[in-house]
Amino acid sequence: MENPRDPRWIEGKLVQADIFDQNNVREYLDANEDMSEELIQIKEILGINGDDSQPDILDHRTHRREWKKLILVLKKESIEGHLERTEKLNTFLGILTKQNQPTATTRRAPRRNTRHYKRIRSHAIDLYNILEARFPSSPTCKCALEPHHVNIKLEFRRAQLTEKAVYFHAIFTSETSTFNTPSNWREIETEPWKIIQEDVLCQDTDHVKVRFSIEPLPPRQTSPPDGTEIIDLCAAITGPASKGWLGHISNRQGQQHRIRTLDAQQKLPAFDKIQTVSLAEVLSDPQFREEQRLRLALKLASSVMQLHTTEWLTDFWSKSDVSFMRSSHGVIDFDNPLIGRTFGARGDDLNCVSETLPRPTLHASIPCLFSLGIVLLELKYRRLFEDLKSEVERSMPPEFSDSMAARRLTDEMIGSTNYQDAVVRCILGLDAAYRSLAEERFQNEVEEKIINLIAEDLKVYCAKTSVEACLEMGMGGMGAMGGVVART
Repeated sequence: MENPRDPRWIEGKLVQADIFDQNNVREYLDANEDMSEELIQIKEILGINGDDSQPDILDHRTHRREWKKLILVLKKESIEGHLERTEKLNTFLGILTKQNQPTATTRRAPRRNTRHYKRIRSHAIDLYNILEARFPSSPTCKCALEPHHVNIKLEFRRAQLTEKAVYFHAIFTSETSTFNTPSNWREIETEPWKIIQEDVLCQDTDHVKVRFSIEPLPPRQTSPPDGTEIIDLCAAITGPASKGWLGHISNRQGQQHRIRTLDAQQKLPAFDKIQTVSLAEVLSDPQFREEQRLRLALKLASSVMQLHTTEWLTDFWSKSDVSFMRSSHGVIDFDNPLIGRTFGARGDDLNCVSETLPRPTLHASIPCLFSLGIVLLELKYRRLFEDLKSEVERSMPPEFSDSMAARRLTDEMIGSTNYQDAVVRCILGLDAAYRSLAEERFQNEVEEKIINLIAEDLKVYCAKTSVEACLEMGMGGMGAMGGVVART
C-alpha cells in the first residue's frame, strides 16, 4: 500500500475484480506517475541531481525567475481542477483503506431551501428574550411555576410549513395541580406577533454578526383582536384554559409573541400527571423502538439548524439536554422530544456545564454538529457515549479520546450507510470551507448530507413516501401534540 511501484498492483491476487476495482487502481497509479514526473521537473529546475544532493546556488534574479515558473500551477484557472482530482483520490484511498468495493451512490434529493431556518432561529431568540424579561426573578415570584422551567418541543420543520407562520409549543409543569384541572402540566402555543427587522448577534462558533432578512408577513393589527398585553405571565399560564389567544407578551425591545393554551389533556388522557425524563435515562429502554429513534434523530438534526448556539441549544449539548414526558403510569412520549431552560433564576452557567461534554479536536467539526454526531451514535448503540469508549480511550484526555472513540464507533457501525454517512459528516465535518452554520452554503450541506440522509432512512423504515407521513405514524399512537402548524 505504501509503494505504488510494487508489482502486486498489476499482477497477483490483489488485481482480482472482487478485491480491487482495476479502473480505480489504474487512476491511482497514473496519479502517482504524474506526481513523480512533476517532481523530476522541479529537481531539474532547482539543479538537484540526486536524492541527497543540495540545489544549485542561484543568483537572486535567476532564483526569482525560476520561482515564478513553479507557482504557475497555483494560478486560479487550475486550482479547481487540482481540487477535483484530489477529492477523487481521497475518495478512492478511503475505499482502499476499508478494503471494500465502492457502492452505487444514492440519488440525491433536490436541494431544498434552508432560508426558513434563519426565520425560525430569529423567532426562537426573540421568544427566549421575551420569557427572560417577563418571568420575575426568584424569590420575588411565589407562583406554582417557580422556578419557571420551560420545555419547548423539538420539531422537524420544512420551509413550506413555516412560510405562513412559525409556532412554538412550550410545556409548563408544577408540583401541584394549579392549572384549574387535575393535571400538573399545561401546553402553551406561542406565535411571533410583532416582527422587527434588526441586527441580531449570532452566537455561533466564530461570533459572526448576521443580519436576518425576515420575509414580511401579511399585515396585522398591533395587538391580537381577542386579547391585550399580558402583564402577569405566571397568572396567564396557570389560569383558566381558553380556546382563543390570551394576549401577547413582549420585552423592552418591542419583540412580541402572542400565546394561548392548548387542551392537550384531551389528546393525551393517560398523561394526567407527568414528569420529564432525559434521553440519557431512556437510551436502553426496550420500549424505545428503532422507528422512534430515527424520528428523534431527524428532529434533533433539524433542531440544530433551527436553534444552534441560541440560548435554547448551545454549542456543546448532550443527551442530558433532551427530555420526554413520562406519565404517572410510566408511559413515555418518545415522539415529542423537549429541550428546557430555566428563567428568572441564575442557575448553573451553561458554559461551565458544557466543559464536561464531548468536544471535537481542533478544526475537526462545528461543535454543535459534533454534539449531534455523539447523540446519533448513542441512539444507534443504545448506550451512553462514555460507556462505549475502550479502556485505552478512557485513559486519554477527553479532547483526544472523544474524537477517536467517535471515529471508531462510526467505522464499526452496522446497518444503513445513510445513517453512517450522516454521523461521519457530523464528526469529521462537511465539505464547505466554512466554520459557522450561519453560512447559507453550509446550511445547504447540512440539509443535504445529514438531514436528508436520516430522512431517507426513516421513509424506508416506515415504508412511506414522505417524512410527514412517517411523523404522523408516530403521533398516531400518542395523539397529535402540536408541532409546527401553518395557518392561512
